[in-house]
Amino acid sequence: MSVPAVTSIVIYKGTDFEEKVSIALTTLAGTETLTAKVRKHETASTSYSFDTHIDTTNNAVVISMGNSVTDNLTEGRNYFDIISQNASTDKIMKLVEGSIIVNPTVSS
Repeated sequence: MSVPAVTSIVIYKGTDFEEKVSIALTTLAGTETLTAKVRKHETASTSYSFDTHIDTTNNAVVISMGNSVTDNLTEGRNYFDIISQNASTDKIMKLVEGSIIVNPTVSS
């Protein structure tokens, strides 16, 4: 079992967001489905999904979210993780976890 990477990021409400999150790509076989979500707290019923893809050139997972989604995020500290599921083995791994600070945008 590998320990997930831990990171913190900042998102500004009502803006487009994209972040490259570095990971050890040796843990990926290339047949994974990635899922990344943010919630106000781990047990919150409301979650928002990131678009995801693997950037093999930079050993990273790229997560992104459009401005119409970031506009709905709750300001303050939120939590996120990135999960991979291998299509051939069904093995599920948490690759990254961390906190997201959602800040207001005055000029939106």
